[in-house]
Amino acid sequence: MTKNSGPRKHRHKRNYTIMIISGDSDGQNKRIHLGHVKTQILAFTLFLVLLLVVCYVIYSSIYMKNTDLMTAKQTDQINTLSSEKASLSASNDELEAEVTQLSLALNQKVAKEASEEEQAAQASLPKGFPLSSSASYKSSLDDPNADAAGKSSSSSKTGNPILVFTASAGSQIVAAGDGTVVTVTADPRYGNCITVDHGNGYISIYRNKGDSLVKAKDKVSRGDPLFVVGKSNTTLGYQIEYNDEFIDPESMIEING
Repeated sequence: MTKNSGPRKHRHKRNYTIMIISGDSDGQNKRIHLGHVKTQILAFTLFLVLLLVVCYVIYSSIYMKNTDLMTAKQTDQINTLSSEKASLSASNDELEAEVTQLSLALNQKVAKEASEEEQAAQASLPKGFPLSSSASYKSSLDDPNADAAGKSSSSSKTGNPILVFTASAGSQIVAAGDGTVVTVTADPRYGNCITVDHGNGYISIYRNKGDSLVKAKDKVSRGDPLFVVGKSNTTLGYQIEYNDEFIDPESMIEING
């Protein structure tokens, strides 16, 4: 008889009994019998449920911690951005104030320059009285065919408009407006001739026997002396050109006296 021919041992199947005690008044107890396999399935299911609960608790803890960290970080970012916004707002207010001041200063500068330009333009017009004192005058025509005594060889009255002033000795013949002396030349009838270009199309012409006090290219302002009137040079012939055409000086100048 071999070793394997001995009697076999039988494994006993384990059975589990779950007792449910009811709270009813009849006091009946209920029993549920579970086999080995069902018991293992139930235990495994309970283990999975417990594992899921533990994982959820851990996940919730980590999530809440991360959420708290993110919230704190976001709060810091919000505070930082709020501070930067306030700083930028203050800087913007300062820039707006500076722009307002610069704009005001610029407007004042432009207005001042415009006023100065207007004053310069007005000063350049030959509107001033060409003598430093009062004088008598008459309006006439400067006949280009007339001799030194003013007598014309032609019977017709032709020529360019001219004002002939009779001044008193000791007065001065002055520039009627700001400008530049273009020429100082001899004049066959009046002795000398000073021409002043005012830079705006106007040219004023001063004809007198006195000695010129200026020379070509000199800058003159309204009222600057051009001749000194003595006993022998009391006559001034005064003319104005505009865009190379003679105009009546009486319609242009301010007669004072």
